[in-house]
Amino acid sequence: MALYLSESGVDGSSSGSGSMYSYFNTSNRFNFHALRRDADGMLYYTKANTSDSDTIDVFNVDGSSQVDFMDAWSNVVEVGAVKSAQLISGGLPIDSDANVTYTVTGLVGNKDGDGEPNQKPGTGLNLLITRDADGLIRGVDAISIHSGGSSFSPGETVTVASSKINDVTDLTIRITDVVKSFSNNENIDKYQQYKFEARKITYFIDGEGYFVARFGTYDYAGEGPK
Repeated sequence: MALYLSESGVDGSSSGSGSMYSYFNTSNRFNFHALRRDADGMLYYTKANTSDSDTIDVFNVDGSSQVDFMDAWSNVVEVGAVKSAQLISGGLPIDSDANVTYTVTGLVGNKDGDGEPNQKPGTGLNLLITRDADGLIRGVDAISIHSGGSSFSPGETVTVASSKINDVTDLTIRITDVVKSFSNNENIDKYQQYKFEARKITYFIDGEGYFVARFGTYDYAGEGPK
């Protein structure tokens, strides 16, 4: 029997003559590797070969649809509370609000950061936004984090409505860094990282708890990877 990738179209229906789907039912050409870390920081490693009879579930934990599995050989989503952010666009000078600081709460991410499209939008971000002496929102001190919320991805943008800052244009703010969380509780993926590999490399967790990648050739009849 062959490895079955749940929700992944292993019947060969994917377009293109070079699709790897055709290999799943005919050979042991590829290995599947996946990593996840639980809320206690424990690292779990899963490995399966395309000739195995195992079932690998690659749909999201909450049951929602996931990006085509074969379009994401390496999928890493590191999310968490916002650590820093910067203004990308928006904001006109408001002389009457010079040196005023606004507290903007409950901001939600636009789901367009490094984790897109396998990541839910960040929530609960609270910002302090300050205008300078000219009434402009600019400079490194213009935006500070009141509380970082959760599940934000680096590069994700946040829209601040103009009404929140006494303006006529919305602000677009980009998340530049997050306090990374490696627990799957922070996102909806079954695995935090997964990939197919053409048996040129093997991974294992050694006796001291280190995750090790080993390169080399295979002794298929005897000892395995060297």
